Amino acid sequence: MPAPSFYSDPHVQFLSQLLEEIGAGHLQIPRFQRPMVWNWETRRELLRSIRDGIPIGAVMVWRTTRNAVKCYEHLGPHRMAPPPDGAARQYLLDGVQRLSTLYGALHAAPPISESQADEGLLETPDGEESVVVKNFDVFFDLKTKDFYAPFEDEILPDMLPLHLVLDSVALLRFQRQLGGEFAEQAIEASDEIARSFRDYKIPIIPITTDDLDMATRTFQSINSQGERMSETHMVHALTWSSDFDLQDQIADMKREILSGRRWAELNDDPILKACKAAFGLDVYKTNAQELSLRLKSEPEILRDVGEALGKAADFLWEVCGVPSPELMPYALQTVVLAEAFRRQPNPDKELEQLLYAWLWMTTYGELFAGMSGDRVQIAIADMHEMIDTKRAVWTWRRPFEERPISKTFDFRAARAKAFTFRLAAFQDQIAPRMGSETLASAGRRSVAQIIPYSRLKGARSAYSSAGNRFLVLPAEAGFLRDAILSKTLTDHMREKHVISDASFEALLEGDLPRFISIRLADIVDLELQFLRPLVNQFSELALTRVG
Repeated sequence: MPAPSFYSDPHVQFLSQLLEEIGAGHLQIPRFQRPMVWNWETRRELLRSIRDGIPIGAVMVWRTTRNAVKCYEHLGPHRMAPPPDGAARQYLLDGVQRLSTLYGALHAAPPISESQADEGLLETPDGEESVVVKNFDVFFDLKTKDFYAPFEDEILPDMLPLHLVLDSVALLRFQRQLGGEFAEQAIEASDEIARSFRDYKIPIIPITTDDLDMATRTFQSINSQGERMSETHMVHALTWSSDFDLQDQIADMKREILSGRRWAELNDDPILKACKAAFGLDVYKTNAQELSLRLKSEPEILRDVGEALGKAADFLWEVCGVPSPELMPYALQTVVLAEAFRRQPNPDKELEQLLYAWLWMTTYGELFAGMSGDRVQIAIADMHEMIDTKRAVWTWRRPFEERPISKTFDFRAARAKAFTFRLAAFQDQIAPRMGSETLASAGRRSVAQIIPYSRLKGARSAYSSAGNRFLVLPAEAGFLRDAILSKTLTDHMREKHVISDASFEALLEGDLPRFISIRLADIVDLELQFLRPLVNQFSELALTRVG
């Protein structure tokens, strides 16, 4: 097989040839590259540029004879061939978003099942994440001469599947099926768009070096411009060696330590921040270069952080009723608690109670909302002192103050999650883990809006109120709604969903907005009953430094 054309000096190459070389394994996509982050409109603009003959920029390729970097085996649903034996390794340093878009659009996707696909990524049969989003098909409207995607637009029968433009036989077969008075213009339009892609050329810039540090610095430089890449992918690029693969290490840690605790979906960002905290680095100001140097010299810290996260996850579920990272009020609380359990893996009951009070006070006080980097460092320093002295430390700009629930319930808000956890805890008092298991199994889908807007006589505030949120399994929400609207609630249902005599009386009178308002006040009162003892206990023990 001849060597690919970008082996030597920078030059311009046909797009179709470049895509063939990707499929043949001559040009590979290293795992430290980001998965596809472009949305459909950005991808469509790229296709329009090629249609119009507008340059889309050069592609940068790293050539090395020594370094074997772990690469994606799939590009979307397409399995990439391994590099030919004995050939120099070629890695795509810049252009992944563009070439992923083009490869996916210009190649027919093999059939995939819904179970293989996930939003933003494709899960391939062997579990590897793909670099391309699951929606690949693109169609070209021969009348409007624009591009359309099935997941965004209506696709008409006479639209040209874009993957036919590089297949002359398939394109001719499609053209023969065109009929009607528009057939001649449609054939001409299909030939024109096919020529646009077949004749399109892209500049190729090779970086030929066996110096891994130079390659990663080049990668960091070109990816520090334009759309920001994730810190995880940047640190992975800067730490990669044949002995250390950050993404593999994180994946292994999640699988071995966190998956059995419902925490395997924890984002990489708090993991890296926890590593920074463990190194004594500023979780916000420390850049990828500095963190990568520390991870290179002390890679075992990742395992230490993983063990601490496992301990924190156990505490959050068994003691606090928080089952998963999706339901954490603030991601930064995870970082601070990981540091707490790294310093003290087995806290006694006294310290555990302090951590419990700290979690809910920082949640109800919304103290991590919009927190600056400096304040995060103070929070970590306070936690260190609390772990070492078993004495509460409260160094904030203001004394503790419970924040009221918003008039409009938004589950993304920490205060709304706190409200939900009180609903779960109240159900847990009726039967062990009743509410917590509901929240664990269905997540935010278990927080249902029960009274329909049409029954509230235009009272939008009542419809959006937290008082109209009920903790219930999705499959049972309809039954609860029918029971409330028909006023046939049992005593058990009333107790389970915090429906007091006063709120039930409003329901019987047909005053649904007042029913919601009274129920909200009752739940807020339950929150205060829960929180005040924690505040009092924390305050009695606390070393308070407000400033």
